[in-house]
Amino acid sequence: MSPQLSLVYRPGMVGGEQWLLELEAIRAAVNYLGLKEVAFELDVSGSALSDALNARDRKRWAGEWTHVIHAMLVAKRDDLADDLSKGIVDAQIGLSHYEPSERRKLTPAELAIELERELRDMGEAGKKAIARVMRRTR
Repeated sequence: MSPQLSLVYRPGMVGGEQWLLELEAIRAAVNYLGLKEVAFELDVSGSALSDALNARDRKRWAGEWTHVIHAMLVAKRDDLADDLSKGIVDAQIGLSHYEPSERRKLTPAELAIELERELRDMGEAGKKAIARVMRRTR
């Protein structure tokens, strides 16, 4: 009796399947961020973006667009955005032997900078809070 040979799929098929997983993660991110906002950042029309997301009319997804979406998700700074970004990364490395590491903890100095940035984004109330803290540190 001869041993059974393992079934080997062509890289084009395996890579294509992995791309479909990544594309689903990208679609979820675009849905969360908003089609208009993403199209604006990519400097394309909403219909062109939609066509590329759905592979219609010979429209293809541009690789650099994924990095723009990652940057937009990072700017959101919330748990859902982090999960969506991680989903894209997981799909990108799905065929790799490598594993992504978790986001590193911020140093106290980096944390202070991020907190101040968030307070400034809150408008006048945030600026007043910063001023109160600065008066206490003198």
